[in-house]
Amino acid sequence: MAEVNAQLVAKLREKTGARMMDCKKALVETHAQAQSKGEPAWLETAEQWLRKKNLDKGEKMAGKSATEGLLASGLSADGRAITVVEMTANTDFAAKNAEFVKLLNELCELAGQHGADSVEKLSALTLHGAPVTDTVKGLAGKIGENIGLKRVVRVEGEFGYYIHFDNKQGAVVEVADVSGELAKAVGKDMAMHIVFAKPEYLTRDQISPALVEKETEIATEKLKGDPKNANKPPEILKKIVTGQVNKFFSTLVLPDQPYYKDGKKTVAQVLKESNATVKRFVRFQVGVL
Repeated sequence: MAEVNAQLVAKLREKTGARMMDCKKALVETHAQAQSKGEPAWLETAEQWLRKKNLDKGEKMAGKSATEGLLASGLSADGRAITVVEMTANTDFAAKNAEFVKLLNELCELAGQHGADSVEKLSALTLHGAPVTDTVKGLAGKIGENIGLKRVVRVEGEFGYYIHFDNKQGAVVEVADVSGELAKAVGKDMAMHIVFAKPEYLTRDQISPALVEKETEIATEKLKGDPKNANKPPEILKKIVTGQVNKFFSTLVLPDQPYYKDGKKTVAQVLKESNATVKRFVRFQVGVL
């Protein structure tokens, strides 16, 4: 009987569209069953094995863009940790499939139980006696879409969170200098702001100096090209440029942003009213990192 070589694996992959590793596993698993029937029968038996495991469409599905999906979140028993899992699919229809939702919730619970804080750690676990990776691939084959784990995030300590009603957007905010119910309230309020305003940075220092320099240059060149500024003194022009750069910061940096409930205040001012600070935030938008 022929060994499981690269040529056999390639033939099975071409025939089924399954992933290379799944093809090899199928041939290994069916070797004894088909060893007396020859190569064609072996390939057929391996193909049937893949179909039974819902792995026969894995490679084809993996090539399709997965921009839809859902978020699932779960708190630890003591409420001191939260886990958020994002699982994606090709279409919103598939993401609302009962089996998709069930698996997502099970994976979120599993991640919480084991303290998993990354896709890699969750994927290495076992669910209902099978590797998580195989279970996810199996559902992908069954539904006929590219289903995958996109993000796994865990936050512990003092935090607040908000998941939008459609389970496609959300944020978790870790706070400092406050605790208990106040921390939860401030964190949730900041999370709602983050979902609305979509900041990218927590501090100005996190922005590339080259990017700030470019924005400064753009603002300066705009002033030079405006005849109304021809007779203004350099110090006034400098203040105008600084104002334009600050406006740039207010679009990207959380504390600099206008507060979503009251645009006359900045987030920094609102946080100061509660004597709170934001240590970390994670924003979720399905299909977007």
